[in-house]
Amino acid sequence: MKMLGEFAAWASFAVVVGVLSVWPRYEIIDRGNAIVSLTFSHAAERVGECRMLTQDELNKLPPNMRKPFDCPRERHPVRIELRSADVVLYEDLLLPSGIWSDGKANIYRRIVVPAGEHNLFIGMNDSGRASGFDFEAADRVDLHEGRNLVIRFDEQSQTFLIH
Repeated sequence: MKMLGEFAAWASFAVVVGVLSVWPRYEIIDRGNAIVSLTFSHAAERVGECRMLTQDELNKLPPNMRKPFDCPRERHPVRIELRSADVVLYEDLLLPSGIWSDGKANIYRRIVVPAGEHNLFIGMNDSGRASGFDFEAADRVDLHEGRNLVIRFDEQSQTFLIH
C-alpha cells in the first residue's frame, strides 16, 4: 500500500510538471511580429587631433611622461539610425564610456517589427560631423514570424553585418 501511495504521488507530480511545461503558453513577442537586434561596441574618432609637443614642453614634463605627441582622450558620440523603408525604427546618440569619455559606445537594442519583407538601412556617424553617415549598409530582408535578425558592426572590416 505504501508503495502504491508513493507511486501515485510521483505520478501526480510528473503530471503537474508536464502540464506546467506547456501551459500557459509563453511567447516572447506577439504573433505576426519579428525582432531586429542591433548590437555592437564601437570607439568613435577622437574629438581633436594629436599635436606634436615642442622641446620646451617636453622638458617641463617628468621623464616618464615625455612622449612626442599630445593626443586628446575624449571621443565623439556615435549617432545611429535604423530605418525600414522611410520609417525610422531606432535613432540614438550613444555617448562614449569611461570617466574621460574615451571608451567605446555600446548598444544592445531589440526592436519588434511586423513580420514580412523589409528594406533595412543602418547608418552610423562616429566623426562628429553634422549630417550624413561614416558607415552605412542596406539590405532587403524577409523577416519570418517569431525570428530574430541581428545587425552588428565588425571592427575588423569596418562594415555592418546583417544576419
